[in-house]
Amino acid sequence: IMSNKKIFSLVPNLLTTVALVFGLLSIFNIIKLFPLVDNEFLGIETFFLTEKSLWWSCIFLYIAAFIDFIDGKIARLLNKDSQFGAQYDSLSDLVCFGVAPSLLIYIVYLSQYNNLGIMCVIFYSVCVALRLSRFNSLPSDVKDRFFIGLPSPMAAGLLISVILIDYKFDLFTANSVSNFFLVFIPITGLLMVSNIPFAKKTFLNRMKKFNALIVLSIILISILTHIEIGSFILFYSYLFFAIGKHVFIKYKAAQKVSL
Repeated sequence: IMSNKKIFSLVPNLLTTVALVFGLLSIFNIIKLFPLVDNEFLGIETFFLTEKSLWWSCIFLYIAAFIDFIDGKIARLLNKDSQFGAQYDSLSDLVCFGVAPSLLIYIVYLSQYNNLGIMCVIFYSVCVALRLSRFNSLPSDVKDRFFIGLPSPMAAGLLISVILIDYKFDLFTANSVSNFFLVFIPITGLLMVSNIPFAKKTFLNRMKKFNALIVLSIILISILTHIEIGSFILFYSYLFFAIGKHVFIKYKAAQKVSL
C-alpha cells in the first residue's frame, strides 16, 4: 500500500515531465543539427524541416498544454500538490509556452527581421517568465478564483493556432503572417503581464457533472476532428470573452462614478 502511495505521489510531477518533453520535442522537431566538415567556425548546420514537421511542432505544444491543464487537477485530486511541483510546473511552462513558440515563430516567420524579430520573441519569453513568477507569488485564494493576466498556455495557443490555420488553408502570404506576428507577439506578451482577469472556471463548472461531460466530449471531438479550426475558435473566444467582460465591467464602474 505504501509503495502504491509513493507511485501516486509521483504522478503529477511525472506528467509535468512529459509536458516538458513534448515542449522540447517541438523545438528539436523544428531544428536539426548536422556536423559540417567545411565549417570550422560553427561546426553545425541549421536544417529546416518540412511544413509537416511545423504542424507536428505545433501539435506537440498543444499536447503539452493539455497535460499542463490536467496535471494540477490530478495533483489536487490526489492531494499531492506541493511547492516543488508548482515551481517545476512553472519551469516546464517557460520552456513549453515561452521558449518553444518563440523559437518556432522566429525561425519560420521573424528571422527575416533580424534583430527586430529577436527582440519581439525575447520580449514574449520574458513576459512568460514574469507571468509565471507573479502567479507563483500570489495568495492561494486569488489563484483559485481567476488568472491575473493571460495564462501562458493560452498565450502560446493564440500564436500556434494562427500557424495551424495558415498551414491548413494557406489564406495569407508568408510576409503578411510574418508582419502579423511582429505586432501580435509583443501584444500577447503584454496581455500576460497585464492586470486583466481571465476566467479560471468555465460554464462547465456550473453544470451538473453528467451534462458537463457531454458538453466537454462534444467540444473535444470538434477540436480533435478539425484541430486547426477548433483550436483557433477556442483560444480566441477565450481571449475576446475575457477582454470584453473586463471592458464592460470598467465601463459600468465608470458610469457609476459619473452618476
